[in-house]
Amino acid sequence: MTCSSRILLPFALWPENPPSLSISSLFINLASDDLITGTNDGFIVCWKIVSDHQKIIPRLMLIGHTDQVLFIVASISTHKLEHFVSISDNDGEIKLWNNEDGRCIEHIETNLKHRCVQSLYYQLTNESFLICSGCYSEILIYDMHTLEIKFALTTSNVNADWISTFSVFQKINVPENIMVTGLLDGGCVKSWTFDPRTVTSNTAIESTNIGNNNNILPIDIKENESKEIRASFGSIIVPCDEYQRMILIVHCQDWQIFDGIDFTELCSYTTNERDIVKKEHWINGYFPTSSLVILFSARGYGHIFRLPENATFLNPKYRSQHNKTDMQLPQWLCRLSVGNELQLARTPIYCCHTISNHCQIYRADSSGQISVWNINLKEFSTNTDLIPISSISYQNVWSHALTNIRTIRKIFNKILPNKIKKLTASYHLITMDRLAFGTDNGKIYIIPALKLISSLFLNNDQHEENFDIQTLVGHNQAITCLVHPHSEYSHYDIQHLVSGSLDHSIRLWDLSTNTQLHVFTEHFGSILMLHVPPPMLNAKVQYCVCAIANDHSVSLISLRERKLILLANRQLYPVVGLRWRINDEFLLIKCSDGSLFIWQIETGNLDRVEHGILAEELFEWYNDPTILNANIDLQNDPLSTAMLSSYYIQIRSTGKQKDYDQIKKLNRKFGTPRYDLMGTSSFKRLQYRLPIIIQKFHTNIGDDLGLLIFFDLLQLIKHIELANKVTRSQSDQILTSLKNLSNLLVSLIHPWCFDKNIDHMCQERLHLNQVHRFISYGILSKNEHLAIVLPTWQQYLNDYASETFLSNLVAFISPVETQIDNDETLKHKQERIDTYVYQWRWKYSTILNTEHLLSSITLVCILMNCNHWINNISNDQDEAALLIQRESSSKLLEFYCSDMLQQCQTNIFQSLSIEILCSHWQDLCLELRDAARKLLEKELDHLRNDNDAWYILISKWSNLFHQSYNKETDGALHDPNIQDILLDDTACKNEDIDLITCQANDVTTIEKLIVEEIPIYFIRKPADQIVT
Repeated sequence: MTCSSRILLPFALWPENPPSLSISSLFINLASDDLITGTNDGFIVCWKIVSDHQKIIPRLMLIGHTDQVLFIVASISTHKLEHFVSISDNDGEIKLWNNEDGRCIEHIETNLKHRCVQSLYYQLTNESFLICSGCYSEILIYDMHTLEIKFALTTSNVNADWISTFSVFQKINVPENIMVTGLLDGGCVKSWTFDPRTVTSNTAIESTNIGNNNNILPIDIKENESKEIRASFGSIIVPCDEYQRMILIVHCQDWQIFDGIDFTELCSYTTNERDIVKKEHWINGYFPTSSLVILFSARGYGHIFRLPENATFLNPKYRSQHNKTDMQLPQWLCRLSVGNELQLARTPIYCCHTISNHCQIYRADSSGQISVWNINLKEFSTNTDLIPISSISYQNVWSHALTNIRTIRKIFNKILPNKIKKLTASYHLITMDRLAFGTDNGKIYIIPALKLISSLFLNNDQHEENFDIQTLVGHNQAITCLVHPHSEYSHYDIQHLVSGSLDHSIRLWDLSTNTQLHVFTEHFGSILMLHVPPPMLNAKVQYCVCAIANDHSVSLISLRERKLILLANRQLYPVVGLRWRINDEFLLIKCSDGSLFIWQIETGNLDRVEHGILAEELFEWYNDPTILNANIDLQNDPLSTAMLSSYYIQIRSTGKQKDYDQIKKLNRKFGTPRYDLMGTSSFKRLQYRLPIIIQKFHTNIGDDLGLLIFFDLLQLIKHIELANKVTRSQSDQILTSLKNLSNLLVSLIHPWCFDKNIDHMCQERLHLNQVHRFISYGILSKNEHLAIVLPTWQQYLNDYASETFLSNLVAFISPVETQIDNDETLKHKQERIDTYVYQWRWKYSTILNTEHLLSSITLVCILMNCNHWINNISNDQDEAALLIQRESSSKLLEFYCSDMLQQCQTNIFQSLSIEILCSHWQDLCLELRDAARKLLEKELDHLRNDNDAWYILISKWSNLFHQSYNKETDGALHDPNIQDILLDDTACKNEDIDLITCQANDVTTIEKLIVEEIPIYFIRKPADQIVT
């Protein structure tokens, strides 16, 4: 059992320039006006379609994939899009996301390369299926909610080959059967027909390793029919939505129309030199009607053709010509063009829908632009180019949202004499509470971290901040990476900073004197990344830094001896992974072509090179999660690897499981890792780390930098309790920083504008600061997947917020209104931000509401019991002032637990998450446990008054109970098992045991106390296995 459930509260600070958005996949649900895009950098952006397709606003950014997002699909049973699935390119990661708040519900790694993915909703059993084919011999059918393989459509030995594409549908007259038609790479068509309710016999699939993690083999289904047709490699099957018998097969240089009954060819079109489409390379198609077909090309154009009569279903002449030499040719009508086709770096993505004789076509390209056509199919211009009715630029939408927002670059440009064009690198010097920024002109600026973050979040441009900025000058080109080794492991010199640049050099700096100590010029390419090796390696490497360059080389340089230790320069392809084999002193380097180079650290020689499956197994063998948890540094954090560019993904240090004891010993010998904050036992200035994580963030190497800020709630509580035991004179500067950090976090998560009296009390008595900007909140979900609210959506809600929830709201000013007094403008600006906070933030996510309200109660309760230093009261001041502040904190707690909780229990706002509250039912942090219990009791009391909601809760949690629940016999309000939850166990509170600072030998006693205290139906499943 873990000591406590860690709560990380993420926030984002964005630059003026938007993150790059090179779109690689596109999904649209017009019923709910949702548009979802995947990018080549592995990110997902959720958009909202508003104003009749005239506006498409980015809403959420989802971080979790480490490779190109190739497919986004969803099975829609209602008008509302609740979940969707994303699949990455090379590694075959499949992730299930919640569309509302962006949390990751489930994810698997298949190690399969998928080439065609579709979804199907089976209405008879209310099931959703994810159907995939690719570089394997089966068509795999997943359960979309559990991501387990249920069926495998396999081919016989006749014409066996990989299935390049397929189509799936259900007949209207036979809805119980699912029909799948697959096209093999060799040109053979195979079809499968099955009923998911009756196919129950499991059959082992020969010559394959396809299976589920629970060792349950999928049901094997053989094909019913097969036929050879004229098709080439890489073809695509496109069925007609209106009449499923019509099948379009798209090839590189031509396309064909078939009758799906027996795959008889009805017509074909081949490009030639005299044709208007002679240079086109076809990539996809669509049937707007049975008589029209749209073909999309790799250059970015769309071409509309009219089909001949013999290839048009319901036409009297349908299938009238059987001689291929006499077939009529399709007629070219017009072309869809945006105008920027020659400027595209990648092939655009298309998505089409037909509603009431109007065809809506969406095109998303690599520049982040989304173009929309709305074509009237009864009358449209021919022999000309059709331009889109609207084109939404991601850059323009972002610029509007960040126009008047304070950013890091704006602060620097106000202070520095020379303007900064772009921030290219950053690093959090966590042991010094400073942030280092690299710029495009080669200079490095170091600024106080907490002061900068507070200024960006809370300053309303009325007060100028004075920042103590250090400047390091030496590089002559842009800075690409920075690292402060002491922030990773404390045995490094705290005054050493290492930088890499486009000028191929690595430079060592002394922060105490702002001087350059040494220049390393070992690489022939730009430095992409700097990495601190794990401390358990030999003494030769203990004071080294590892560098990765774009000439595919990796080096180990010693900061103490100022010399090169190892130069691994035999790689022919870019480096995408790095692992350390600790016992044997090996460095494993994985390249983009799949090869694995194994270098001897001691001798600097190349030991061997592996390829294929053996290389994958060797590289993954040293990815021990035990070591990763024991060595929690930046590179070992799965979240940080998701934020890095896909060019150097998965770079992390690791070791064998048997090295776990050695790691603990070496941590005591050489110092704790960067984020091992629970080990903090003193307030020594050189060793102290504030419980805040600041991570640079950009979707591509060339983007301007943003920041992700993570507040570690439990570590902050630990630090406050420790600081409350020391005197004010011991560490005044550290205590001030901790006080400012606590006030900053409470200010960010406090529900402003719900009660003006409470707001006034927080500002005047508790010295909190109201937020004066849009805040990009984040949600960490399963396996540290991250969802971030984008400022573009907040700006849209602020501009077009309704007065539904505010009865006394003043009239809005127009976004373009000018000639207004500055004070009045600021007042209206603040009112609009208040409206956004009131209307939207607490409507966004049940997870966000629960974590923020739970954290607010816990923090205020902790701060209320602190000594004078944390309450801004001097030692010589009267005790009455302290009592006034504690009284204010008590009123604030009452507001959180009553008024604010009642707001969350209304239909307007999202309710609290029972799962999260239950996961903290036995949290070893006593304050967090008490806060969770209070909220859980009140939330269950609220649900008890609603029979339907109570029954849904019981049904959802029935698998955790001793006995099944029956509403007729037990009653919705008097279930004995649920009543146990409401019992207030005070026995544990009276125990004279400090559960937070317990030693390892007390774990057995603690677990015994927990098992005796908690109802057994809450410990039958771990809390982290509960899926919402």
